[in-house]
Amino acid sequence: MDTTRRQLLGLAGLLAVAAVAATVFSVETVVTELEALAGRPLAFALALAAVYLLRPFLLWPVSSVALVLGFVYGPAVALPLALAGAALTAMPPYLIGRYAQSEVGPFGWVASSGEEFVDTVGAFRGVVAARFSPVPGDPISYAAGLSSVRLRPFLAGTVVGEVPWALVTVFTGASMRTLTLSEFAASPELVVVLAGLAVILLAGPLYSRYSEKPGSTASRE
Repeated sequence: MDTTRRQLLGLAGLLAVAAVAATVFSVETVVTELEALAGRPLAFALALAAVYLLRPFLLWPVSSVALVLGFVYGPAVALPLALAGAALTAMPPYLIGRYAQSEVGPFGWVASSGEEFVDTVGAFRGVVAARFSPVPGDPISYAAGLSSVRLRPFLAGTVVGEVPWALVTVFTGASMRTLTLSEFAASPELVVVLAGLAVILLAGPLYSRYSEKPGSTASRE
């Protein structure tokens, strides 16, 4: 019970800090300042890296930064930058998850469930499918860290899984006459299509795992 209480208090503390930071630091203000640095490549690169690293603790959507990249640089330059940024911004929650690994309490349950899932579908496939899904990216990164997903498949799966979202966001930013964050929203059709792709990616391994269980309907047919 003490471990569970500590884990829940730590999680609540992290969310509280993120909520306060998100209130104090407006994403619109920071993005505007980032846009203003576009003419100074070195300053822009440093500010961009800092924004990507701090973003998970500010509850900002990663799409807000990709929109700026698309608006400032256009798709050809912005797309690889957005994918590299998606990998970079996933690292802090992933590393926190690795540090917070536990065999007991809520974290232990997430870890054991995640490890079983990864054993079934594979680390790379699992991360790609999770990124395709409409689940927010940061919980996926925390869960991957807790589940002991190795760094290489985590980063590779993150980059591949973020490609569709980055494409839409970057091209949207490139098409804007003026940068307006509030106008961007992923279309329902895109969400449904990518969720379907996630199901397709996972269906085979999950079915095989299920059919191998003694007493399952599939194994008796």
